[in-house]
Amino acid sequence: MSSSSVEDLRRWVVQNKLKAIFSFWATGLSVSLAYQWTRPIPTQLKLIHSRVYAQALTLAGLGIAGVVQWLEEPPPETTPAPKATGFDR
Repeated sequence: MSSSSVEDLRRWVVQNKLKAIFSFWATGLSVSLAYQWTRPIPTQLKLIHSRVYAQALTLAGLGIAGVVQWLEEPPPETTPAPKATGFDR
């Protein structure tokens, strides 16, 4: 993957956070279901495990999106606080 395509993907994710998180969840659920279907357990457990794994991946994705947002925000401008004199004028 070239650096321009990585940058394009990053830019799309920043602009479409909810779509990216939903896509991450749907992909996680699909992969988890595919894996669970190979295991010899009841169907109800396969669905429950897949949902739980997809939720964990979604929480991780939300955390990553939050960190990316936090890192991309410009630092707030610092202005000195006015001196408190104790008098209202």
